[in-house]
Amino acid sequence: AAMPSGTGLDKLIEKYPNRFWDVAIAEQHAVTSMAAMAKEGFKPFIAIYSTFLQRAYDQVIHDCAIMNLNVVFAMDRAGIVGEDGETHQGVFDLSFLAPLPNFTLLAPRDEQMMQNIMEYAYLHQGPIAFRYPRGSFILDKEFNPCEIKLGKAQWLVKNNSEIAFLGYGQGVAKAWQVLRALQEMNNNANLIDLIFAKPLDEELLCELAKKSKIWFIFSENVKIGGIESLINNFLQKYDLHVKVVSFEYEDKFIEHGKTSEVEKNLEKDVNSLLTKVLKFYH
Repeated sequence: AAMPSGTGLDKLIEKYPNRFWDVAIAEQHAVTSMAAMAKEGFKPFIAIYSTFLQRAYDQVIHDCAIMNLNVVFAMDRAGIVGEDGETHQGVFDLSFLAPLPNFTLLAPRDEQMMQNIMEYAYLHQGPIAFRYPRGSFILDKEFNPCEIKLGKAQWLVKNNSEIAFLGYGQGVAKAWQVLRALQEMNNNANLIDLIFAKPLDEELLCELAKKSKIWFIFSENVKIGGIESLINNFLQKYDLHVKVVSFEYEDKFIEHGKTSEVEKNLEKDVNSLLTKVLKFYH
């Protein structure tokens, strides 16, 4: 890690001082170093801010992806990061990692799933990256965790509604908050935790497309190259006719500020999202 305290590795360092390497703020060096470790049979984890990984994109491609090495990217501060600054908004990682062959991408919705994903990542063969928010998760044991299997999503709320919410990472929490508000109004929707952005759970999504014809995307990434793009590629592949509405971020830089205020300004707060969703209920 380049930011051991910022990424929360302090306790790990105390317990395993010989298994941690502070590479300082040198992301290219960090990624190439972990690639070399993987080449020699180690299983390196790199804890890195989503926005800082951008600096090492060349090394990610050439030293990790092309060589298909067993490296794990733990991407901290994914999504809106509050008052860290405009340059720290972690909203591009999915867009620049998804096109890379050999890469597997996933995200936990809560703390227990985070643990499951870390255990899965340790055993996974090939480069893998998972993203998680700054601070803490919104969800806390609202849903039972599932075993992590490659490319498998989890159907959290299942019903006959023609509307479905597809959440990725912290986006699952937003989807659940909106869904709870809808249920209080006697409305409903299916809720899917994608877990994996790459590969997608095509079997589950094909089943979902048979009953739900309007899909809302909840993900803390930009729209371009994000979950919406991946879902639309999937729908086109199977010639499935589903209306997709994405609540991912628009094509502009996000200013810094308190997370709640930034979300409200972007109309990504729960009330704004609920208002938009209600337009699709008759």
